[in-house]
Amino acid sequence: EIWKKRLKFFCYKTIATVRINDLFEIMVDYPESHPAVLDIKKCLAHVQCSYFLVKSVQDTFKERLLHPGANTEDIITQYSSAIKVLRFLDPSGAMLEKVCGPLRTYLKKREDTIRCILFSLMSEEENELTREFSATTGTLFKSNDDSDLETDDWEKWKPQSKDMPTELKSKSSKSADIISTLCSIYGSADIFVNEYRTLIAEKLLTTSNYDISLEMRSMELLKVGFGENLSQCQIMLQDVVDSKRTHSNIMNTIKQGFPFEISTLIISHVFWPNLRNEEIQIYKPLQDYLTGDYQAAFSELKRSRTLEWRLNLGFVELDLEFANRTLSFTVSPVQATIILCFEDTDKCHADSISNTVGLSLSQTRKKLAFWVTNGVLKESSKDMFELETEVKQTQQVVVEEMDSAMVKIEQVREEELEGFTFYVMGVINQSGQVTVERIHKLLSLVLYDSVAGQLTVEEVKTFLDKKVKQKLLVYAGGVYKKPK
Repeated sequence: EIWKKRLKFFCYKTIATVRINDLFEIMVDYPESHPAVLDIKKCLAHVQCSYFLVKSVQDTFKERLLHPGANTEDIITQYSSAIKVLRFLDPSGAMLEKVCGPLRTYLKKREDTIRCILFSLMSEEENELTREFSATTGTLFKSNDDSDLETDDWEKWKPQSKDMPTELKSKSSKSADIISTLCSIYGSADIFVNEYRTLIAEKLLTTSNYDISLEMRSMELLKVGFGENLSQCQIMLQDVVDSKRTHSNIMNTIKQGFPFEISTLIISHVFWPNLRNEEIQIYKPLQDYLTGDYQAAFSELKRSRTLEWRLNLGFVELDLEFANRTLSFTVSPVQATIILCFEDTDKCHADSISNTVGLSLSQTRKKLAFWVTNGVLKESSKDMFELETEVKQTQQVVVEEMDSAMVKIEQVREEELEGFTFYVMGVINQSGQVTVERIHKLLSLVLYDSVAGQLTVEEVKTFLDKKVKQKLLVYAGGVYKKPK
């Protein structure tokens, strides 16, 4: 009887070891690999190998996921599968916390994690995250206070494994859905909402037919988890709907239309992310039409509002006819203006193009490189560009990879901090000397709802060090003070 028990124990231990060594691949194939997970669960009931499981999966994650070569989408997908498998193996959540702790920390450090999660949720095609999100009820961000006192599903409570690492014994066993677990990496909805605003702004700025049905669908989906935090995004979508009606009314009001089909997006700038504003000149007939007849008709229609044009944003669809074929291009307004400089001539000097679009010569040459690369122009001599009569471009439709319409978060933060220069100098004058932590605490109070997100100590230190270089402050002994 003793040998029978020993043999049974040995069999369970051997099967557990084999299955645990293959657990990474089992997670990849889940839920198809559910029978293998059942084997592990049954073995864990007879053999104390939870610590071995945790250590093995941790090491595999570190080797195969926690490095720059791993794709963020793949890491998120594997994390989602790990949540399902480990929750099935250990309903208490302690094993999941220990195994996925380093994974969560690494994902938080990756700059594109939030964007990848949101891209999946906004995708037209159904995927794992959209299915999980559809099943989500209630807000995604809940306080963990008094989590030990929660009594939901108390009948299903199970004690933690005996050989679980001791540092996890006090962890909460509260369960949550996969989307909530992913979002809780950052702890606050503000970071997700700000990123979503940026993503949806970029999409809306590239729509030409005012069709926002997909964005409306994703908005309704996200409202389940983020609630009233998306109020600004709702206003952005409403701007598109209002723009369609306003543009139609303006075009009906203007007696003489424009030769080309145009569409405009009129936004309430207070509710949108900061948009890039570059002083450029676009195709003169179009610019005159927009700032003249179109703006006058808008002022007549909306007497309490004024238009401020962002001529550098948007896109232009062009058909260029050559001797051997016709090519279609989707480019930025400045690129369209550059190629239209060759409307009445075959040759044009870079200086002339630079003056037309209002860019420096070096910036103009960078823009011209796009047309040279696509075989539309050639540089016949220094700074002299000439149209090609025939093109060898294999693509029938060419879409320019345009710069983001948003102002970079780093630039927004820098401008915000610069606005508080006199405030910081006043604090230092009054106190004599202050630490970076003190300044950070004070600035965090006034920038708590910043579009650039939560202020960090590193950002404040960079700002103060800049003032030291400008000789406005002196840094010594870990404190900042006025120079003598």
